[in-house]
Amino acid sequence: MNTRYKYQAMALTLAAVCMPAFAQTPAKSAPADKPFKFETLSDGQPNVQGTWTAVYYGMGCLTNPTNGDVNCVPPPGPRPAAGTANAGGPPSVDPNTGKAPGQRGNGNPPTIVHAQPDGPRGGGRQRAAGGQGAAGAPAVAYTDNAAPTTAPARAPRVARNAPSRIIDTPNYDIPYTPEALAHQQDLFAHYYEFTRYGDIDPQQRCWPLGAVRQFTWHDVKIQQYPGYVILLFAGAEVYRIIYLDNRPHIGNGLKLWMGDSRGHWEGNTLVVDTTSNNAKGRLSRAGDFSSDKVHYTERFKFTGRDTLRYEATFDDPSVYTRPWTFAVDEKRGYFGGDGGVPNEDITPESQAKFELWEEACQEGLIPGGNDVPNLPLIPAEFNAK
Repeated sequence: MNTRYKYQAMALTLAAVCMPAFAQTPAKSAPADKPFKFETLSDGQPNVQGTWTAVYYGMGCLTNPTNGDVNCVPPPGPRPAAGTANAGGPPSVDPNTGKAPGQRGNGNPPTIVHAQPDGPRGGGRQRAAGGQGAAGAPAVAYTDNAAPTTAPARAPRVARNAPSRIIDTPNYDIPYTPEALAHQQDLFAHYYEFTRYGDIDPQQRCWPLGAVRQFTWHDVKIQQYPGYVILLFAGAEVYRIIYLDNRPHIGNGLKLWMGDSRGHWEGNTLVVDTTSNNAKGRLSRAGDFSSDKVHYTERFKFTGRDTLRYEATFDDPSVYTRPWTFAVDEKRGYFGGDGGVPNEDITPESQAKFELWEEACQEGLIPGGNDVPNLPLIPAEFNAK
């Protein structure tokens, strides 16, 4: 030991031995973890402004969002070629299981260990062989290399596991009533061959998706002003205003695509009460839905400078057997570079480079492809009279 430090240690030991008993004080316990301290705006709001994006992107399958298939299984019928007529039909029942493809089942738990979020833009996850997975399937390992070392071609995209967006039901799935489940399954069965106006997912028509699902589509820019918060969405070119004052909700006779929202801050959490949703936006491509009587409470939990947990609890007895909670993790988006950077390297400068561009969604529609009878989006029994 260094001579200097040896004598210092001896002195400290002697001091401890010779110290009178009455002078000794119990050691203080470690302080509890404190919530992240945001700077505050002029009206006292935590300053959470900036652009946020979903950690696990996906809206086709709520119970495993990164799975590319609608409802976690391929929809009935072959995948249509661009510009050709869709083909499909109701799903057939598997004689071995007694279930039809697309029936609801157990979702991934919120704390799934093998969750694999999308890699940074410009990189992409590469697949490597190794071992055996569940049920004898080959295990898949992922790396974050920008490109494979043996071939210039990018590795094909593979299905990954991600936490279910439904977090508080026994099977991590939506608790539909039997009638509502039958309607969701009917919409799913007509995903490729829509025969009614209501078969078409509103996203395919470039319509707003509703306050909750909209939060998972592309980026959202949060702007704050005295007395309210504005959410500007990159998808569908829609926005949302959350008022922070005591004004009453609008009447039940008026229904809005994004609902009518009133919010307040509880520390770093923005709690929002939302009513008067027209329920046309749906919750996924698989036909998951609520009625226009739905009431939900949202919580924007800003857990750190660059991390946000969004939760929305749905209450709609006409469609669900019990309330349930939708959740998605968000992170600050990085802009101004090709490959992206880790969260800890995100700077105000990178956020300042973000521009909310017009989305060219309408231009992707096939002329004449949406000419179907003008029938209701949701059966009348699920909507208020």
